[in-house]
Amino acid sequence: MRQILTLGVICFMLLFSVTSIYPVIKHFVIDRFGATLTQAGIFVSVNLIAYAIFSLIWGVVSDITGKRKVFISTGLLGNSVMLILQARAPDLYWLIFFRFVEGIFTVMVYSIAMTVVLDMERRERYGRGMGLVGMGIAAGMAFGTSFGGVMGSIDPVLPFYTSSTIIFIAFLLSVVFLNDAAVSRVSSVLEGLKILAQRKELAVPYIFSFVDRFTAGFFVSVFPIMLGLTYLMEPMSIGLYISAFMIPFALLQYPGGLVIDMHGRIRPLIYGSLIYGAAISAVGFIEPPYLVVSLVIAGIVAAVMLPASSALSGDLAPEKLRGAVIGGFNLSGSFGFALGPVTATVIAERYGFSGSFIFAGVSVFATTALAVILIRMMKERFYGSGKHF
Repeated sequence: MRQILTLGVICFMLLFSVTSIYPVIKHFVIDRFGATLTQAGIFVSVNLIAYAIFSLIWGVVSDITGKRKVFISTGLLGNSVMLILQARAPDLYWLIFFRFVEGIFTVMVYSIAMTVVLDMERRERYGRGMGLVGMGIAAGMAFGTSFGGVMGSIDPVLPFYTSSTIIFIAFLLSVVFLNDAAVSRVSSVLEGLKILAQRKELAVPYIFSFVDRFTAGFFVSVFPIMLGLTYLMEPMSIGLYISAFMIPFALLQYPGGLVIDMHGRIRPLIYGSLIYGAAISAVGFIEPPYLVVSLVIAGIVAAVMLPASSALSGDLAPEKLRGAVIGGFNLSGSFGFALGPVTATVIAERYGFSGSFIFAGVSVFATTALAVILIRMMKERFYGSGKHF
């Protein structure tokens, strides 16, 4: 358990630092480098592109080597260096390049950290392990932007230096406190991908990973705009409403993991998705202050769904391919998060904010229906082995 707790702390420090630079994008990227809005958007998106490209790659490579710690430590050190290089970038093109490489190192850390949970925990404890690491990731994302805003108000470049320092401390923690578990090794990339392709049941947790982060993209894009334009909220009030979703989502993932370890994965995913879809559909209709209720409900349910889907991936993973399976899980999630903001803004422009959040809710309902169909089609793969799904 100490190892999993250490991973949670490391993931918190990593995501806390990575997200702390978002408040200074205008002042650092646009003002300092003369970037256009499109170029500033590229600065943000290249990070997500790196996640999508390399999450599966790092998982497969770690399965081939049979090592995990070296990837976590290397990813942290590389991330720390890339943040320093961004702070000192000579021009916009080098800045974007360093940002892309930073994303390569970031996904190396948190994707392999999730894999370590599967290496070190018993299957019946996957939920709480994934919940602890997920809590670190989500809490880092929730609180990092506030810290970055404070540092950025002093100097827009300061969040890069402070973040680099925090991640370097996380690197030292990984070197001192993390150990490798004994894991089986896959012999080649081709063997690993072949076995992974045969596990069609993985489509169930993968589509949940996609839609969870797809809908999260609506909250980071059109939701703040809706609050500002429709309800004339100031930035502080907007931040409080976002926190109504993020805080329960971040802090309740470990309890959510305990729930799914006791009651299985499938039912919490299905029932949770129905509640989650209804809650986010209502976001475009319920006015403040009652809007907070819908956001809190969505955050609570999401805190159960994420460890449930990641633990289900672990349940279905071949012993030799845990890294690849979790890499695929994060790959599908990264694609969802990359597509979410674009889809949200396009729909909002044509059909309004209410239409955008209705679409988000419907996408969750559609995913849930598809998952139920797949589970029934592959019933033996889920229930025939006697595993507690």
